[in-house]
Amino acid sequence: MKKCPSCNDYALYDDEITTCPLCGATLVTYRRTVVHRATGSVVKPVSSNATVNRSGTGDSQSSSVSAEPSFETREGFRYIYRGTVTEVNSHARYHNRLKKIINAIFRGEPYQFGNTSHETVFRLEEFHRGRLSGKKRDLIFYGDIEGRLNYGDDVRVVVKKRGDRYVATKIYSNETESQIRPTPQIPAIFFSLLLLLVVFLSYYLVSSGIVVALLAKVVTYAILIIAFLIFIKSFFGD
Repeated sequence: MKKCPSCNDYALYDDEITTCPLCGATLVTYRRTVVHRATGSVVKPVSSNATVNRSGTGDSQSSSVSAEPSFETREGFRYIYRGTVTEVNSHARYHNRLKKIINAIFRGEPYQFGNTSHETVFRLEEFHRGRLSGKKRDLIFYGDIEGRLNYGDDVRVVVKKRGDRYVATKIYSNETESQIRPTPQIPAIFFSLLLLLVVFLSYYLVSSGIVVALLAKVVTYAILIIAFLIFIKSFFGD
């Protein structure tokens, strides 16, 4: 068999033909190229689950993907939780101003404006891969955040423990990449400081004698007024 060295159109001709019918070039003998594979060599298939090492330290990509964030971390007097929201329950209660101030002083609840106090109780569960369930924690958040915290949200919560309650002070949603904030309210620490100020001011007035002097004047004027009323009554009564 022969082929044309100029056309390179992969056409083969019989040995009797000497020139290319297309370009007129002299045909040359065609030799088949054979590739021999080394004995015992095996070509391994490419696996889609192959572990890829990107760091060069022996840690595989699969191990870094499976790494889960810590569910509970303690920083001083605060707790940091990271997990998934599994339950959300919102409540609205009617409280007058005095009740709100008492709750702020003795329960640490922020003073919420209006006639109602909003409270959201939600359950946070740790990320668990290949397990039926993980650790859980019920958290309380004071303020109106209805509709902003939903089932399945990935959140990071800053918590303070008050007795048997875990009160959330900050909630950051990794779903929306924003902090969940309630309606305007006054922190409970403000009323605690105000109460301390009233106590110290009262102690100062009593210890300095100002209160005693004021009471003496009030009692003196009260006695004079009562005596004057008795005199008027006795004068007109006759």
